[in-house]
Amino acid sequence: MVHVFECIYYNSLSAKEQLTVRSCGGPCHRKLPNCTHLCPETCHPGECPSPDQCSKKVNVRCGCQSLKKELLCKDVQAAYRSSGTDPKDVSRNQYGLGILPCNSDCRSKVKASEAELQHRKSKAPEEKEPETKDNAKRRRRRVRALEDEKTSTLQRIVAGIRRFLLFVITIIALIASVYLGYKGLQWLSERMNEAEIQRQRRYTRT
Repeated sequence: MVHVFECIYYNSLSAKEQLTVRSCGGPCHRKLPNCTHLCPETCHPGECPSPDQCSKKVNVRCGCQSLKKELLCKDVQAAYRSSGTDPKDVSRNQYGLGILPCNSDCRSKVKASEAELQHRKSKAPEEKEPETKDNAKRRRRRVRALEDEKTSTLQRIVAGIRRFLLFVITIIALIASVYLGYKGLQWLSERMNEAEIQRQRRYTRT
């Protein structure tokens, strides 16, 4: 929003009054620099005051995301700073992740997940579809279908080349016919001219 004031009027106001007249009176709603939340203050010029004192609530989790807790944003920022991380460098979808330390329950869940994954990996080869006559027939049919598809593609390519060659030959034959026809007409015209000249010569002698 743009404000226009008379210089004398604006300079006659105190610093607090100058801030007041420059505000629209609504909420600021600018994103705070240190977190994902919006400024809760009334519209104000300049930087948002106390961005490290955000009182919004944040769901924080442990590294494996088993534990969950609700903390004030300012406490989350303080936890990041104490671990040597600038809150500004944390992406929005990672904000609050890893703040809580994992406990023994987390380690138990991780071990259970790893055991389940290992069990699935070891069981996967056993669950492989056994080789039967039906499977062999289906595989042969798939191979034949692929071969037929390749053959069909090759046939289409050959047919396209043949059509192209036929078109080229037709064009060449047409050009040759026109050329020979032109030469034939030219030869006939020359013969007729010679005959006419000879006829005129005979006429003049008589």
